[in-house]
Amino acid sequence: MSRPVRVYQEDWWPFRNLPSALRAFEESTSIKTELVWDKAGVGLIENMFDRMIRSFTEDDPPFDLVCCDEVVLRHFASKGRVLALDDLMARDGITLEDTTAETRRVVTFDGAVSGLPCINVSNLLLYRRDLLDRYSLPVPQSWAEVKSIGLELQAAVRRDNGDDEFYAFASRGASGGGHSVWTMGTMLASFGGHWPTGNQPMAPFGEPYREALSTYVDLLKAVAPPEQGMISFVETTRDFRKGRVGMIVEVGMEYAYMLRDASDLAEKSGVALVPAGPAGRSPNLYTPPWAIPAKSPVRDEAWELAKFLTSSRQLREDGLASGAIETAAMSVLYSPEFDRHFRADLLGAVRASRAIAFEERPFGTLGIDACVAIGDATNAAIVGDLTIDEALSQMHEGIMALGRAD
Repeated sequence: MSRPVRVYQEDWWPFRNLPSALRAFEESTSIKTELVWDKAGVGLIENMFDRMIRSFTEDDPPFDLVCCDEVVLRHFASKGRVLALDDLMARDGITLEDTTAETRRVVTFDGAVSGLPCINVSNLLLYRRDLLDRYSLPVPQSWAEVKSIGLELQAAVRRDNGDDEFYAFASRGASGGGHSVWTMGTMLASFGGHWPTGNQPMAPFGEPYREALSTYVDLLKAVAPPEQGMISFVETTRDFRKGRVGMIVEVGMEYAYMLRDASDLAEKSGVALVPAGPAGRSPNLYTPPWAIPAKSPVRDEAWELAKFLTSSRQLREDGLASGAIETAAMSVLYSPEFDRHFRADLLGAVRASRAIAFEERPFGTLGIDACVAIGDATNAAIVGDLTIDEALSQMHEGIMALGRAD
């Protein structure tokens, strides 16, 4: 008897319905499954990446189906360690037509589909509507306005509440491959810049990289908590819940849970598109697909499970049961069930972001180490260990070194 399909996932609340889905799959197919998941956040996300990576490097993979960061996945697809799905998709009539063109591009490497997408996650602005209304301040529409309006908001709240620990804005600022690199990608694209997509030699990062990083660091120095360099998405949403910050940039999945879980806070809050830069709004896209290690001994069973988990029926159930609003399936995102279930400003912002979201962590096939190189240098600029130019030089040198070693 073959082993169960071992499933690995981030222990993130939008996937809270996964145990129920696995039980339903087992009942309908008699294929056994085994689920393992890990918490993510500062000091924890590295363990999650390590488990993902082991599944695509070991000849006896610890897991057979992994909802894998697409940057990690592209790296191992280039080494033949990810099962290409095109033949299976053609055989079973599975397509990706219900996803955006950018989603399809991201999960395809060298002409082959490397995973079936389940979520599309992008940055949005969450703000304290009651505080902006109290002081007759508009919702910021640009990064420049986040700073200028934030300064007014911060001064007014501190003056009236006597609270010197109130800050207008916060975002991910921690080092590593899953924190500041994420926000920096959205900032960079809004200034017209893009990270390299190949492993070829590249010019040093000048403008608009300098403008984007300078704007980001200046914004955080002006209106963000002093420990911004240690903040991941966990601390960002925590501080918003506590009323310590008035605006955050984070993903819609986090907002769906927060607004459902804290009704008093939900009444005071609003959701809007990510602020714009000179090149417009560029919400970063994260779309980890369910992928199968090429060495898995239960590839056929894992494929059946991947199909089940990414079906419209299952994605709709997941969205309604666990608030997984940023589903990859467009038919589900625009379904009447979602219209009835989610608040209008959140759903509208998610839908609008989907049309313009772009993966801004490409780095060719250099994998998560490239994200670490960008994230560490961005963090060093945030905490003042490096100047803007020094941070850009460190980013460039890090990417170049990885390219030479790959």
